Amino acid sequence: MLQRIDGRLVHKIVERNVLLARVERRAGDAEVYDAEMVMDFEHPFFFEHPLDHVPAMMLVEAGRQLGIAIAHLFLGVPMEVQFATRSFDIRFTEFAGLHHAVLIEGRVSDRRYRKGELVELRLDGGFVQHGHPLGTMGGEWLMLRPDVWRRYRRLEQARTGTP
Repeated sequence: MLQRIDGRLVHKIVERNVLLARVERRAGDAEVYDAEMVMDFEHPFFFEHPLDHVPAMMLVEAGRQLGIAIAHLFLGVPMEVQFATRSFDIRFTEFAGLHHAVLIEGRVSDRRYRKGELVELRLDGGFVQHGHPLGTMGGEWLMLRPDVWRRYRRLEQARTGTP
């Protein structure tokens, strides 16, 4: 079985919920990153019933984790920063089989800084298995310091009347 990356890098406490085995910057390209997905066929959520393919939601979660890991490992985002998803664009063209590694690539763009801190980025990429593309995924994230996160949450709670 593949060695999972440290769960703190993808904001996970339970080790089996970490879906990445490695995250690397692609040689020669400072904005492209590669990862390998961990497929846990006994996972109680993703494989709660028999399947002959990797569930799309598992691929999506691995892609989401890649964006968070890149931000922490390569872009200097502190571990205490919260990530808020702004958008996901996902399209699958093939099923991911159970017997070959799934590789994920991500390209960072549209970085935005405020007072020297990275506060927003876009990650676009795709899933590949046995040399064949499976689909693409892109998304935008806000990265919020804990004090900013709490302020946004208070404003939302006041607006919606929820605790």
